[in-house]
Amino acid sequence: MDKRGGKGRQKIEMKLIESKEARTVAFSKRKRGLGEKAKEYSNLTGADVGFILFTQAGKPHSYGSPSIEKVIDKFHELRQNDSQQNHTNMSKTNAFEAFEDLRKEVQAFKEKDLDSEMPTNKHMLAHKLKHFEAYKSRLDKIKKEIKDDVPTEQFKFISEVALDLEEMSS
Repeated sequence: MDKRGGKGRQKIEMKLIESKEARTVAFSKRKRGLGEKAKEYSNLTGADVGFILFTQAGKPHSYGSPSIEKVIDKFHELRQNDSQQNHTNMSKTNAFEAFEDLRKEVQAFKEKDLDSEMPTNKHMLAHKLKHFEAYKSRLDKIKKEIKDDVPTEQFKFISEVALDLEEMSS
């Protein structure tokens, strides 16, 4: 039995290293170790990997696979696409909600006013016409917002509702 007197590898407490020289040495060693781990991760998984470190003096150090520039460009591109996609989805959702609200209002109006006797009063006819014109205006606005973002079948349906409103207001 061979007993060694050492304690083996000790865990280092994560706190700021007081000595500037020791901090510089630790930065250098850990930077190299981090680069090796990043390269290994990239090789094993095929993922694009990048990191940027700054010394206390402000000097930058970076690693990127395939290159730090390509990793950063890809990150910015994906982030921008996500932002645009979220905006598009939000506007689609809002437009579809607006359309659904309008559809319900028109349906309620049809059930309430059109199924009853046709009014002979000019004032009531003008009032109904104003309703139809307001509905059509809102529908045209929704169509304009979502025209490029909606599948053809859904757009045709929305257009048919618009034609129905035009026929009812004529």
